[in-house]
Amino acid sequence: MSLARIRFNKRSVIVTWLISYISVLLIPIIISGILYAAAWHVVESEVNRANNSALEQMEQAIDNSLRGIERLSLEIALSKLVTGFMNTVKPLTDSDYYDLVSIANDLRVYQTANDFIEQIYIYYRNSDTVISTRDHTNSRMLFEKIHEKDGMSYEEWAKFFEKPYIQEYAPITFREDGHSVKAVMYAKSVILANPDHPGAVILFVIKDSKLLDNIPSTSDKTSIAVLDKENRLVASTGFESRTDFLDYDKLSGKNGMFISEDSGKRAAVSYITSGSTGWKYISTIPAELYDDKMKYMKKLIYASVILSLIMGGLVTYLFLRKNYNPINLLIRSFSVKSGISFHEGSNEYGFLQDALNNTFAEKEQIDRRLHQHRDAIRSHFLQGLLKGRLEQNVPIHESLAAHDIRLASPYFAVLLFHIEHFGKFEIDEYAAPEKVRMLHFIIMNVAEEVIGHHNQAFITEVDNMQACIINFGTDPDSQELKRIAEQVKSFLLDHFHVHLTVAISGIHQELYGIPSAYQQTLAALEYRLVMGSGEIIGYDDLPSSETVRQSSSYYYPLPVEHQLINFVKSGDFEKSSAIIDEIIEINVSDASLSVPLAKCLMFDLISTLLKTMDEIGTSSNNRALIVKTDQIDRLMSSSTIKEMKVQIREVLSQVCRFIQEDRGQEHNQLSQQVTLYVKSNYSEENLNISMVGDKFGLTPSYLSKQFKAQTGEALLDFISRTRLEEAKRLLSLQVLSVTDIAKKVGYSDMNTFNRIFKKFEGITPGKYKDIQ
Repeated sequence: MSLARIRFNKRSVIVTWLISYISVLLIPIIISGILYAAAWHVVESEVNRANNSALEQMEQAIDNSLRGIERLSLEIALSKLVTGFMNTVKPLTDSDYYDLVSIANDLRVYQTANDFIEQIYIYYRNSDTVISTRDHTNSRMLFEKIHEKDGMSYEEWAKFFEKPYIQEYAPITFREDGHSVKAVMYAKSVILANPDHPGAVILFVIKDSKLLDNIPSTSDKTSIAVLDKENRLVASTGFESRTDFLDYDKLSGKNGMFISEDSGKRAAVSYITSGSTGWKYISTIPAELYDDKMKYMKKLIYASVILSLIMGGLVTYLFLRKNYNPINLLIRSFSVKSGISFHEGSNEYGFLQDALNNTFAEKEQIDRRLHQHRDAIRSHFLQGLLKGRLEQNVPIHESLAAHDIRLASPYFAVLLFHIEHFGKFEIDEYAAPEKVRMLHFIIMNVAEEVIGHHNQAFITEVDNMQACIINFGTDPDSQELKRIAEQVKSFLLDHFHVHLTVAISGIHQELYGIPSAYQQTLAALEYRLVMGSGEIIGYDDLPSSETVRQSSSYYYPLPVEHQLINFVKSGDFEKSSAIIDEIIEINVSDASLSVPLAKCLMFDLISTLLKTMDEIGTSSNNRALIVKTDQIDRLMSSSTIKEMKVQIREVLSQVCRFIQEDRGQEHNQLSQQVTLYVKSNYSEENLNISMVGDKFGLTPSYLSKQFKAQTGEALLDFISRTRLEEAKRLLSLQVLSVTDIAKKVGYSDMNTFNRIFKKFEGITPGKYKDIQ
């Protein structure tokens, strides 16, 4: 794809690059503009600084001269000759004329002392006499010589001298040799001790030309102006007329600079303010001077901009071609291999993103499918490893690597976890499938956590049990296996009430020893028939083959069997139960009973019990009751000797109870005896069903069933109600505290007392006591 074919395609990546390159190219152009602006600011600052310097020199010179005039006016005002003439009135005498000449001579001396002064006048109001260095005259003649502006009347001019006290500067027009000359007049009143005396006014006239002689030499095009506080133009040079910017109020601040129009041309105006007189000293320079100084800089800036555009455009074109060729080749390659066509006018990056997204989506889909089946595949591999069924065509190390299994050592052992009771996961005596899977998951995670980082654990489900292959990271230790089994078993029991039987194999070397280890765990698990469920059974703890060969039978002689039958027939539960316990204890404690012999023993005990029940079943009523119970079914399905022992005791208890009922009616009074016993011993903390059963020689379950059958109320509820009746009585007396009452009725734990009281009465003991 060439640049010519895509130059009008707005979506193409080359357009984006072009815009980016142009943006980069604009940076030096912008920098050049910034440099030009900075240079202009520098030139402007330098010109302003030079103007301010000249204005400050002019300000200092004029202010110094004006301060000299003010000092001179003070000296004149203190002259006795000048002040003495203020009392003179018309007509003047010869003596007065003499004083006039003397004062004129003094004024000439003062004028000579300061070249800055053009003329000095003293105007005496009392005699309307004006004395100068040359002659004397009156106020009207003085008006003809000096006045503020053309067209001003004498009356308007005279009002200036009517002020009580005068000390100020004022611009005037001074007539000299028939010509009008711009000048500045400084007027200062001379006042005697008597404030009602008209006094005199000293007038100093300063030509505009002499005032502006203090201006330093500047450009011929520079114009200077001086404004007083009353916005009067005191002096100026270079201004043909007064412009709009010569306004005192507009010139705010002590100094400043701005651009304005002067005679239709742009001009830079600089100004400062005098600290003593408050006058504004103003300087204007044509803006052309800035342009003259910036012409060379402009040429350089324009040259750099043009050169940047030419060179940048050429480099942009070359890099566009160079950078676009790999993208073009990559797009064509993707289009051919992925089967996604690239449409002219599309964005190249968008096409690449779509192609990569499709590729990643397919990869994620494949990975997701593999992940879904990974656990099942890995579990199948571990099951084959345990049972010794591995694929012969695939090397074992490749299979391990495929399932991400890295072995730490050549030593292995196997733990087998069998769930005896599902605890919190139990639902109607059977665990739901999803909860079984959840429990297996918990066992797997707990085992991995307990095994720790030093050893590795590989867990899988085998025949509805959890098998754990342990690969030792350090030296193998059989005690470590028992510690792991104990911690897993305890954790599940404490947190989930799950009962486990854990079988432990011996320690084997190499992977080919794992099937042998698994068979050892199966053998150890089978031995729970003898040891009972919920135990930790190690293969090394099983009776040796030599011991098994020496013990070819089990303890259950015929005399003992006949004795058991007789006790059962007589209804003696205690003695028959004691014989069963003795038989099982002798066989199990020997530690040499094999699993087959243990099964034979179980069959013998069950058959004895069944034969005895058949013999005592002469009463059809009793036989029907026995047949209806489900103890026989549970007895036949017992998986361990201990479980069988519990079931036999249950059956014996029921059989003996039936026999005792046939022999007399003493048990019909059982509920009455239990009631009396409970009412007599309700204050005992240990009073419970087991304690009552022990009192009457009955099992707790049998006693509970009989009491409920005869009274319709559970024995445990009857005990609680008996205690609570006494507690309510004591609470109503308002004598003892709730804690003391709880102890008196047999509750040592206050929380238990509160819970049971609220269960039966609906409120707590404290509230019950408050409402009594």
